[in-house]
Order: sequence, then structure tokens, then C-alpha cells
Amino acid sequence: MTLRVRIAVALAVLAGLAAVVVAFTAFVTTDQRVRAEVDSYLDSYGQRFQDRDGRDAGALCGRRGPNQNPGGPRIGDDGVEGVAFQCISPAGVAVASVGSVALPVDAEDQVLARSGGGVRTRTVQVDSHTYRVQTVALPAGGAVQIARDYGESQRVLDGLRWWLLLVAAATAALGAGAGWLIARRATEPLVQLTDAAEEVATTGRLDVPIPVSGNDEPGRLGRAFATMLGALGRSREQQQQLVQDAGHELRTPLTSLRTNVETLQRYESLPEETRRSILNDLEAETRELGALVDELVQLATDTYDDEPEQLVALDQLVERATERVRRRTGREILTNISSCSVIGRPRDLARAVSNLLENAAKFSDAPAPIEITLAAGVVTVRDHGPGVPLADRAHIFERFYRSAGARALPGSGLGLAIVEQTAVSHGGSIRVEDADGGGAAFVLSLPTVAPSDGGLI
Repeated sequence: MTLRVRIAVALAVLAGLAAVVVAFTAFVTTDQRVRAEVDSYLDSYGQRFQDRDGRDAGALCGRRGPNQNPGGPRIGDDGVEGVAFQCISPAGVAVASVGSVALPVDAEDQVLARSGGGVRTRTVQVDSHTYRVQTVALPAGGAVQIARDYGESQRVLDGLRWWLLLVAAATAALGAGAGWLIARRATEPLVQLTDAAEEVATTGRLDVPIPVSGNDEPGRLGRAFATMLGALGRSREQQQQLVQDAGHELRTPLTSLRTNVETLQRYESLPEETRRSILNDLEAETRELGALVDELVQLATDTYDDEPEQLVALDQLVERATERVRRRTGREILTNISSCSVIGRPRDLARAVSNLLENAAKFSDAPAPIEITLAAGVVTVRDHGPGVPLADRAHIFERFYRSAGARALPGSGLGLAIVEQTAVSHGGSIRVEDADGGGAAFVLSLPTVAPSDGGLI
């Protein structure tokens, strides 16, 4: 059963139930009202027979035989159509009547006739006619039955019952039709969205147009789906671009490796100095190729590894990274580090700081020192090199981007891209500025937290 059908059926059931409840309430209320009106009419007669002097009762019952009305009683002269009277003796026997209806007398009526007080009202059937009968006990003994034709009221109520049932059925049908229209209109965006999702699944295309309209839940879902497809499309484009750029960058070291290996294979008696130079070149190219593969893996997976986030003493991490770069490059690195802590992945953060230091060492010559400062979660790495031209600052953190002055230097153009990725994943940012006195200053900003007693890395 489709969603449209379920909504239509649910609305039809709800409309039908509501109509049935309203119809039942209206019928019961009308029935009670009609009965109350008839009973009130009977009560007005019954009170006339309960007077202490018994004149009305005597006028009706005192001088008549069964079912005879010679001269007619004064109480019946009002000529009300559909009203009948019957007298019951103290012994519980019907002795006189006004009208052509012989009303039934049961045990309870006989008890009232003997008691000398009390009233009883009920509905009876006489010769396929319905009457509302009130039995009134007379103070001097005996009782009078007052009957009013209730058939007309019953016929009105029966007609009302069928009319209300028809209204309930029509309401349920209208509810089903309205439910179908509402469900069709409400689910149309969902159907369109489902068709688009099936087309994406079938064709693999991520540029399928997504219908987006309104601010309701289907509209929000459509916008979210369109945003998701857009993000997937951009991710696919970035992956394709990454693969293309990676293939381009890998060709250079692989070509150099293949050339050196072919030279060693072809010329077995190379001079020792040439052989050593080729081997050194192979070692450098292999190291650069390994670093490039590591950077590609990190960028492609958007993480260094599955290392969880934890509380990190950023000052200690920066000091260790500085010492490693100092040993590796032999450069003088001046430090000004203040204590602070962040939440993050230690290896990613250490890689980002190392990349900034190695980038500074690459683009500044000794003996000019490299300077690194840390204060309130802001890591600043300053060099005394030529700086970063304004034209390059908009692209310097892009993957594989290398400025004209950097193309002759070793590297893949991924180091600063990794720094930006790490900064963004930790809720921070990275920017480059002109340093006072010349050179460039890379500023890595990270949100800090209050350190705890333990667990610092």
C-alpha cells in the first residue's frame, strides 16, 4: 500500500468516525428531546388526575363501563388527537377508556393502582402502533393510564437515523477523496525526490535536478538532498582532480627512478663516484616518493589514521615537532612557546606544525633563523625568505599548487594543503601574512580548552 493510499484511508476512517460520532450524538440527543416533550405532555395530564378531590378522575372513570363513554367525559372534550385514556380499578382491572385503544396493564400498573400514589411512564406496542404511556395512581385508589401516539415521533427518528447514516457515509467518501487529493499534493515532492534518487542510483549521475519547493518537511528534504548531491559531486570532482594531479606529480620521481635504474643496469662498470651519485639520487627520489604517497593518502582519506581526538598539550607537541625539524634540517629555530591545550589528533597536529617549519626551512636560507611562537592556541611560523607574493596567496593552500619560484625546489605542493585540512578539521584556520622586516608568517589558529590533571599528549 502506497503512502498516498494510506493517507487517504486514514483520513476516510477519521472522517467516517467523526461523522458517526456526531450522527450518534445528534440522534440520541434528538430522541431524548422528543421523548422528553412527550413525557412533559403526559405529565401535564397526569397532574390533573392527582388532585385530592378526584373530580377529574371521577369524571373520567366514575360512571362508565369497560370501553364505554356515554355522553363523553369532560376531560376528553379538548379533542386532542392521538391521546387515549384508560381507567384501572384498585383491583388492577381496566374498567373504562377514552379512545379506541386498549392499553396493556401489567403487574407494575396493578401495584400502582393498589398503592394509591406514584407515576410510571413507558413505551408500549398496541396493534403495530407505538404509544408512550404514563400510569398515574389515584389518591382514592385505582389508576389512570394516559397514552399518546409515539409512532409519528418514531418515524421521524427512523428517518433521521437513515439520513444521519447517509451523511456519515457521504462524509467518509468525501474524506477519502479529500485525503487522496491532500496525499497526492503532499507526497508529490516525495515521489519526485524518489524518482531523482532512483535515477542517481541507476545512472550514477550526481547532476540530476532535484525539485525543491516550500518550507515544509518535503521541501527541507529536497534541499538537503540537493545539498548532499552537490557535496558528493564536488567530492567526486576533487577526487578526480586529486588523481589527475597525483598522476602528474608521480611521473617525475618515477621517471627519475626508472632512468637511474636503467643506467645502473646498462652500465655495470660505472665509476664509483657516478654510481654513488646515482644511488644518492635514488634514495632521495624514493624518500620524496614515499612522502608524496603519505600525503596523498592523508588528503584522500581526510584523516591521518583512525586516531581518536583527545586533550593535547599543544606547547609540548610544538616543542617536539620543532626539535625533530631542527635535527632534520640543521637549521636554527627560535621558539617562544606558552602553555596551552587543545582537543585534537596529536599526529595530525604534529604533521601540520612540521609542515609549516619545513616549508619555512625550504624557502629561507641559512643562517637566517626560523621563528615559531605559540600563544593562546595560535601557532606562528616566521621565516626570513622572500615572502609569498600576493598573487600566490589565494592558491597557496590548494593541492599540488606550486608557485613559479617553488617549482625548482623539492616537494609535491601538498604540505600546506594538509595544514589547512588539519586546521579546518580541528575547528581552526590558517593564513599567511607578511612578516615585519621581510619574509612570511604562517598563522595557525586552534580553539583552546582548559587543561585537566591528566591525559595530556
